[in-house]
Amino acid sequence: MEEKEINKVQINLGATIRKIREEKDQYSQSKLAVEIGMSVNQVARIERGETNPTVKTLSLIAKALKVNIKDFF
Repeated sequence: MEEKEINKVQINLGATIRKIREEKDQYSQSKLAVEIGMSVNQVARIERGETNPTVKTLSLIAKALKVNIKDFF
């Protein structure tokens, strides 16, 4: 995969995570960060597609948001 394609995947992944989180009533980045043991900054970077989260991180996010990891893709 080319760099551009990878960046697009990261951006889409982050946007999907943000959308799912925002659909949950009163679910802030801060609350998610606390639940998964990360900083708010890191959660924000994931949602903006600026970083490539590990499968472990995606699993933690999915569990916190009560969705299946496949829902992110």
